Amino acid sequence: MPLLFLIAYYLLTALSWLLIATALLSWFPIDPGNKWIRFLHAITDPILHPIRTLIPPIGGFSFDILIALMLLWLVQSVLAKAIHS
Repeated sequence: MPLLFLIAYYLLTALSWLLIATALLSWFPIDPGNKWIRFLHAITDPILHPIRTLIPPIGGFSFDILIALMLLWLVQSVLAKAIHS
C-alpha cells in the first residue's frame, strides 16, 4: 500500500508542476493551438474548471490555480504521513 501512496504522491507533484507551468505560460502570448499548450490544458483544465465555477475571478485575478495547488499540497501532506507511517 505505501507504494501506491508513493506513486500518487509523485503524480500529484507532477500535476503541481503542470499547474505552475500553466500559470507562468498564461503571462505570455502563446498560440492556443500549440500541441503542448493543448496538452497542458487538457490535463489541468479538468482540475481548474470546478474551482472556476465556485470562485470566479476577483478584480481580474483568478485564484483557481492557487487554490488547486493548496489542495494538492494538502493531499500530498496526508499521503506523506501515510507513507511514513
